[in-house]
Amino acid sequence: MNEYLKFALKIAKEAGKEIAKNFDLQKSIELKSVKNPVTTIDRHIEKVITKEINKAYPSHKILAEEQAATQNVAQAASKKNSKFLWIIDPIDGTKNFIHGIPFVAVSIALQMNGEIIAGVVHAPILNQTFYSAKNSASYLNGKQISVSKTKKLEDALLTTGMQPIFHEKEIAYYTNFCKKAGAVRRLGSAALDLCYIACGKLDGCFETALKPWDIAAGILILKNAGGKTTSFSGKPLNYLKDSNVLSSNTLLHPQMNETISSAKV
Repeated sequence: MNEYLKFALKIAKEAGKEIAKNFDLQKSIELKSVKNPVTTIDRHIEKVITKEINKAYPSHKILAEEQAATQNVAQAASKKNSKFLWIIDPIDGTKNFIHGIPFVAVSIALQMNGEIIAGVVHAPILNQTFYSAKNSASYLNGKQISVSKTKKLEDALLTTGMQPIFHEKEIAYYTNFCKKAGAVRRLGSAALDLCYIACGKLDGCFETALKPWDIAAGILILKNAGGKTTSFSGKPLNYLKDSNVLSSNTLLHPQMNETISSAKV
């Protein structure tokens, strides 16, 4: 296990303790935008993580969810001249966290020269820690994981992260997948959605309006478990720019691409 992955695991678990400690307590809630809440715990955990990164790697850049709320992604990612960029979501699944639903996680990824080289998604309430590094397998709590072998979309269990404010296209995508897939769920954490595909609990997901911190760690974990992530057009994903994301066990990807392209608006 490389130095950066060890460090990411350490700080993810420290952050997870803060989530667990505050999980059943009354949360102080703000709205960043319509239907986009943030708690004081989000901000506190982000500060804990960024402080540890700045202490260990002062030259590294950091792109974190709450920090980026006050500037665009490009600005947040270009503050220092470094080939390393940490991409952080202190609580992925904030609404779940607010309502006491345990499907929440800390997501930490490290990018080097534009490529993710380490990723950790830690779900403290579920006691699940997913992680991987470049040119490595993917693991859940120390055991190697791999994607499902589901070949037919009609047999597949999918998840989505369609936003609360629907547009016609999103409704068309959702309707088409509901017609063609075995079942569709909305679980509330994109990072864990990707990890659950990586370990074979889910077969695929289609998600819109995502940010880099939602998916950076998860796409590496999924890739190294045998899965695939693209844009809705089927092109390689630029996670710093693309917001619509299609992920699968690889076997289902052509059928999922066709389901997207055939959605009638």
